[in-house]
Amino acid sequence: MTWTAMIVRERLVEAADTMAHIVVDRVGPGKVRSLWPVYAYEHKDAYGYGQVQVRYIPDAAAISRADEARAWVNALVDEDRARQIVWARASCEAGKRSFAGWCRKNRVPRRSAYRLTDLIHERVALSLCKASINLRYPDYGRVAQHEGIGGGQIDSLSISASPRSFMEDDARPIDVPEARDMTWAEQQAERRRKILARYEQPAT
Repeated sequence: MTWTAMIVRERLVEAADTMAHIVVDRVGPGKVRSLWPVYAYEHKDAYGYGQVQVRYIPDAAAISRADEARAWVNALVDEDRARQIVWARASCEAGKRSFAGWCRKNRVPRRSAYRLTDLIHERVALSLCKASINLRYPDYGRVAQHEGIGGGQIDSLSISASPRSFMEDDARPIDVPEARDMTWAEQQAERRRKILARYEQPAT
């Protein structure tokens, strides 16, 4: 298994989700309540209360993968605007928000933004394959909106990218317009010209 654009996209979504949960604001008087342990209400006192929400805290492996994904974008994407769009899409998908709404708010063409991010995902995947970077899957328990490998988290696979996963410099292109055999097409065109010329001749 090698790097793909979908895996890169999932890693960026996981990185955005991780960074959203490790950012800590100031701890002041308004934050004291959150430092206390969760109090378990009795049944008679807890009428109307919902289920206790436990805040997700990323572990060391998730933070390491997030730093790695952020380094990809910083190293392989030159323009600041393109980096902003890539992270905006990842953040919207991580938070289950509308990326189209973000595009309207920031006056970015939606289709152009999707094409740009897809192209960057493919470019990053190709660069990782060429560099033989070990494939590391995201935590699909957090990246739940994408299809992935079931059965939990896979931290690392020591599998190097196959050299056949990209085109070599001296590889033969699949299609070269200059090298096409146009003999049959030229014969058909000449046949049509003769037929048209025969119909255009004045009647004697």
